[in-house]
Amino acid sequence: MLVLTDQQADEMLSRLTSYCKEYSLSVTDTELRKCIQHLDLVLETNKTTNLTRILNIEDAAVLHILDSLVLLPYINKAPEGALLDMGTGAGFPGIPLTITMHRKATYIDSVGKKVDAVNSFVDVLGLKHAHAVHDRLEEYARSHKKQFSVVTARALAPLPILVEYAAPFLKDGGLFVITKGHPSDEELASGMSAAKICGFTLLLNDAIDLPEAWATGSSLFLKRVIRHPFHCLVQMAWQGRIRLPRCFT
Repeated sequence: MLVLTDQQADEMLSRLTSYCKEYSLSVTDTELRKCIQHLDLVLETNKTTNLTRILNIEDAAVLHILDSLVLLPYINKAPEGALLDMGTGAGFPGIPLTITMHRKATYIDSVGKKVDAVNSFVDVLGLKHAHAVHDRLEEYARSHKKQFSVVTARALAPLPILVEYAAPFLKDGGLFVITKGHPSDEELASGMSAAKICGFTLLLNDAIDLPEAWATGSSLFLKRVIRHPFHCLVQMAWQGRIRLPRCFT
């Protein structure tokens, strides 16, 4: 370990094991140790590259590792195929999900230093079917339409914009998982309108409470794409924020 002591790593493993049992997550000790190693790499790299503002070890274990792993029961129900983590940052939730699932994975971010860091994490962790890409989402979508069965995003942007970004990447029947804090009713309504226009149907709007001091939790939105209607390019013009055709041209 680089930042964590062996004792801290063991204590974190014990806590995460307990949390996984509490949330009925099928994660092995070996996988959890690799997740802890990833976090250790993040904390070390964060000394020179801004990857996370969460520096407290206990907070990071819950808000980075556990908050990623709680998505497993939902993502495991998705069709087989590759995963795309949009705006991956330090590799959350993408890397913990890759460690615990048998899916090829791509992590994309527009910040080159973050992508370099994540690719170094991938190498150290031995994730042979994963890589990070330095690109803007709208540009990457041009050459990667319908290539992913799962797309994940944390609090990257307002819901309508996240929907716009994700739509071209997903195969028909694919799953889009968004984790956000507590979006306003207005944001949720506009997000659902965008989702309907872009061919998504809402599977579940849930709140997963994190344990103990983190009990406020994070909201989980699951949407499954059913079609990619090109007429949505015109209908989405009311957004006024993103010119959607760039994702489809």
